[in-house]
Amino acid sequence: MELLNNFFLPPSSDHLHLVKYLILIVYFIHIPFISLLLGGTMLSVFFRLLAYSGSPSHSIQISRDIVDTLILRKSAGIVLGVLPLVVLLLIEGQIFYDANISVVKFLLYATVLISVGISLAYFYQYSYQMAEVSSLFQLMVGMASLFFLLVGYFIFSVNSALIFDPGRWANVNRPEHFLFSWNVIARFLHFLSASLAVSGLALVFFSFNWKETRREYEPAYASYLQKVGGGVGLGFTLVQPIFIFWNLITLPDPALSMTVFICTLLALLLILFIALRLYHLLVEKQIRQGTISFALFVVVLIIMIVTDHIAREAAIQNHSQLLITRAREIEAELEAKREIEKAAAVQPDLSLGEQVFKTQCTACHRFDQKIVGPPYNSVLGKYENRPEDLIAFVRNPSKVNPEYPAMPKLGLSERDIKSVVAYLLQEWEKQPK
Repeated sequence: MELLNNFFLPPSSDHLHLVKYLILIVYFIHIPFISLLLGGTMLSVFFRLLAYSGSPSHSIQISRDIVDTLILRKSAGIVLGVLPLVVLLLIEGQIFYDANISVVKFLLYATVLISVGISLAYFYQYSYQMAEVSSLFQLMVGMASLFFLLVGYFIFSVNSALIFDPGRWANVNRPEHFLFSWNVIARFLHFLSASLAVSGLALVFFSFNWKETRREYEPAYASYLQKVGGGVGLGFTLVQPIFIFWNLITLPDPALSMTVFICTLLALLLILFIALRLYHLLVEKQIRQGTISFALFVVVLIIMIVTDHIAREAAIQNHSQLLITRAREIEAELEAKREIEKAAAVQPDLSLGEQVFKTQCTACHRFDQKIVGPPYNSVLGKYENRPEDLIAFVRNPSKVNPEYPAMPKLGLSERDIKSVVAYLLQEWEKQPK
C-alpha cells in the first residue's frame, strides 16, 4: 500500500464529497455492460462446448448468435469495461490514501485480470469471423476469457466485501486472507447469476424485439432461441432471492441500514414480477414479455447497485469523516503556507506607511508622549534590527504592559503592516536619543 500511495495525491475535502457520486456513475456504466459480456461469454462457451462434443445441431449457431448479440463493439469494451475500472482504481486510491487497507491492491489485481478477460472475449468473438479456425482453439480462447473474467471478478468481490467490513481492514493484506468470507462468496455468486439472467433476457430482447438487431429465423430455431433465452432468464431470476438474502445476512453491521432493507425488498418484488412475465413468455409464447422482463431486470441491477452504494457509504462513514477532517487540516496548512509566502513577497511603501500611521495610529500613540498607548520612543528600541517581530505584533496584537490597555487588531493588509512598521522604525531613528 505504501508503494501504491506514491501514485496518488491526498484527496481534498471538496473531492471527497464528489467521490461517492462518481463511484455510483462508474457502477452504472460498468455493471450492465460487463454483465452482458460475462453472461454472454459463459452462454456462448457452454453451447460451443456442446457443439464440440457433438450435441444438438443448433449449438454452434446459437453460440455464434449469442456472441454477436451480447458482446458489443471493441470500443465499448474499453469505454464501458476497462476505463470505469481504471477510474474506480483512482477513486479508491484517494479514498483509502495512506490507510491500512489493501482494497486498492485487490482492485489493481482485478483490473488487470478483467482487462485481459475482456480482450480475450473480443478475440473469441472475432474467431467466429475467421475463415479457418480450429474448434478446439476457439473453445480454448473462450474458456481462457472466462477464466480471467471469473478470477478477476472474484477478486473484485473481495475488494467490495472488504470495504463493507472496516473491522477487518487492518488484518487483510492479501486476497487469500479474505477468500472464504461468506459475503465474498455470496456477492460473487449473485453477480454471476444476475449476469446470466440479464444475458438470457437480453438474448430474447435483442433477437426478437429490438429492430436494430432483430432478424428473421426459421421457426424451429426461433423457438429454440426463445426457449434458451427465456429459460436461462427465468432460471437465474428465480435464484436471485437466494443470493440477495445471502448477501444481506452476511453484510457486516456497519453496512446495514433501513434504506438497504427497503431497496432489497423493492428488488425482490420486481424479481417476482419478472418471473411472472417470463412464465408468459415461455408458456404462452408472448414474445413481447421479453422486452418488459429485460427492462425490469436492468432496473433490478440499478436498484442493487444503489443498495450496495448506500451500504458502502454507511460502512466507510467514519473513515470518510476522518479523511475530510484531515483534508481540511492539510488545506489549512497549505493556505497558511501560501499566506506566509505571500507576506514575504510584499515590499513596504514608506508613503503608504505614513498614511496608515496618520489614520490608524495617531489616535493612541505619539513618539514622545503617552496618550492611550505607550510613547513609541519607549518601545520601538526593542524592535531595532527585529522588524519581523514588530510586524507579527501589529498583525496579531497582544497585551504586553499591564499599565496600558491591549492594542486592538486593526484589520490591516500585509502591505499596510509592513509599510507602517518600516515608517515607524525610520521615524524612530530620527528621534533625539
